[in-house]
Amino acid sequence: MKERGVSGQLMRVGRAADRRAEASRVRFIALLAATALLALGIAAMLTTHATYQGQSARGLARNPVAQEDRPDLPGTALWAKSTDSVPDGGFFSVVFITPLTAKAPLPPGLSAWPAPGEAVLSPRLRQLGAGDGIATRYGRAVAQIGAAGLQSPDELLAYIRPQAALSADRATSIVGYGRPSHASPVRLGQLDYAKPEWTFQIMPGVLVLLPVAVLLVVAARSGSHSRDRRTALVAALGGTPRARALIVLGEVSLPVLAGSLIAVAVVGAFCATDVRLPGTGFIVSAVDVRAWWWELLLGVVAAAAVVVVASVAASRLAHATAGNRPVGTRRSPTRWAIACPVFLLIAVRGPDFFAAGTPANVLINWVGAAATLITLPAAIAVLTAQLGRLMSAMGRRFGRPGLLVAGQRVAAHPGPTARMTAAVVVSLGLLIQVVAWQGLFGDTARAAQATVDRIGSSALFMQPGTATPQQMDAFVRRLPPTEQAVQLISSGGQPTATLQGTCRGLTALQLPCGRQPTKLSGVPKDPRVREIIDWSASGSTAVVVRELPQPADSAPSDPEGVPPTILVSVDGHDLHESALKQLAYEVLPKGAAINTPGGEWLVAGQLKRSQGLWITFFGFIGILVLAGASVISGTAEFLRNGRALAPISVLSGNRRVYWSAAAWGLFVPFVLSGSAGCLVGTWLAFPKTADGSSFISGAFLAACALGVSVMGLLAWGWGANVAARQANAWRPRGD
Repeated sequence: MKERGVSGQLMRVGRAADRRAEASRVRFIALLAATALLALGIAAMLTTHATYQGQSARGLARNPVAQEDRPDLPGTALWAKSTDSVPDGGFFSVVFITPLTAKAPLPPGLSAWPAPGEAVLSPRLRQLGAGDGIATRYGRAVAQIGAAGLQSPDELLAYIRPQAALSADRATSIVGYGRPSHASPVRLGQLDYAKPEWTFQIMPGVLVLLPVAVLLVVAARSGSHSRDRRTALVAALGGTPRARALIVLGEVSLPVLAGSLIAVAVVGAFCATDVRLPGTGFIVSAVDVRAWWWELLLGVVAAAAVVVVASVAASRLAHATAGNRPVGTRRSPTRWAIACPVFLLIAVRGPDFFAAGTPANVLINWVGAAATLITLPAAIAVLTAQLGRLMSAMGRRFGRPGLLVAGQRVAAHPGPTARMTAAVVVSLGLLIQVVAWQGLFGDTARAAQATVDRIGSSALFMQPGTATPQQMDAFVRRLPPTEQAVQLISSGGQPTATLQGTCRGLTALQLPCGRQPTKLSGVPKDPRVREIIDWSASGSTAVVVRELPQPADSAPSDPEGVPPTILVSVDGHDLHESALKQLAYEVLPKGAAINTPGGEWLVAGQLKRSQGLWITFFGFIGILVLAGASVISGTAEFLRNGRALAPISVLSGNRRVYWSAAAWGLFVPFVLSGSAGCLVGTWLAFPKTADGSSFISGAFLAACALGVSVMGLLAWGWGANVAARQANAWRPRGD
């Protein structure tokens, strides 16, 4: 009982000391934010795992069990899969299904069988494809797929019951759903197009938790000047390490508890309802989060424990390293500062001496960028000292006490300001580098977009899901007179490709028309011909043209029996892609993929861009966390040094000096660091963005600079207000 009473007394001493300490409110907010953000970072990693687990389980539950895997059970339905796409939606699965018995089990998410010629769409597909004719593309859409049949609330998926029943040789006979885990499941759903789980775990782990670790260190050491002296006094009076730890525990208990409650409230909100994440558009399923609520709660408790342990360790480390030996003078950072622009020039212009894409080209950029970011803090420190002298001179000249005081402080002690701004500038430079590298993997997609820019959709490639020449002939006959179909037969083993079609179709492409094959020479007059050859016959050394009465009369060249078909407009205007897709699903058993030349790469590029948004999302959070750490560090430093301003303001009666000094000492450095970080990052990324391949946009850079500036605005108001209150409490005591 006595021991328990002593422990409680020591914790109360810690709470009382914290209320009277310098920058006590700053440290309270810092510890609260560190606890909440660490807990939410751990929760993000757990939620990522829960999402993958939930999507995998729902995908497994709806996967078909083939009759060949369960020969002891009778077949209940014929099942086949295809893929399709809608603008801004990427690839998605289209399932064709025909029940064989009246008691055939329904796919998960369906409440009733659609009639022949009807379809059931996911809610997101119906919404996203509304302008692309999705409601009638596969037949009449009669219902929506329920949540139990979707891997995520915003998944794109369609179930189709074709007008003509599927044939057994073109579909799989199934006995039910929920393929056993030991068998390889049929690829069905958005998870098959997603990156592996470990790639998404890295993003919150590196881009969020590492900045939070920096924030935690800053929070643990905020206001450490007077606290270290108190710790030394307690040790001199005989206080044990346990007693000192209890005092620290009393200091941090309230902010840690408050941060934990905030994290619990946020996790509870994700458990209660689906949440769409800003920037990515992804919906976090509440069902998946609730399945891991116990682990999420343990994560919050673990985060609180880490903050407490870090605070105690920081206190003991400060006590252990304290001594009376003089501190050595640090070397001047000038030589490193001079090296920074040299490395910047190497990073930007060095790759020009090597061929694009070669190892040397990439290596010189990486080395230059890394060296620039390493030497950048030294350059910032030197520039900060010079800027302080300039500010001091301007304050003296124009009679601005705030500018004079802030300039003198920065000139005499550039380290705190340099550390505050360097973290922001370096982190922005790294984030912009990562975002810029995303664009290097879309060369083919950019080429496909260039094709669209040149010819629009006046020529479309068509690849049936499955079709016979007779079915393709029926499709061609239903085309309007302004649209024609030609075929390109190109085999990897043959040096010559053949472009064939009706005379009307060939004439529309300004090609010769005749029964005898005619070899193309020179540059084709119609740019569409060049695009068709580049995308489908680039491996051929020659192209011949010949007339056929009907494209379907040609000899088949692919396993399905139909050569690649190109739809062209006679007048050169754009074709109606959605109408052609609808016609394909009306005539052909499994419809057809219809895209501009290289259009499948555009869809794949959309998928990569969507996945790249996650890097921007987590990276932007990390930038804000580092900016918050800089705010706390800078504000605490300003308040500690700001006590020296108290006599000036009291004797002169001028309280505005705090606001002007805080503006020049906190707000202006943040604004400049945000702008400088974006500028340096954009310069470093120039070798990767010169060809327009970057995902870096003006809106992204503006958001980064604005976010850092808002942090600076917060630091300005916070620091000036607290410093003014400290001045009001100051009384002359011979200091």
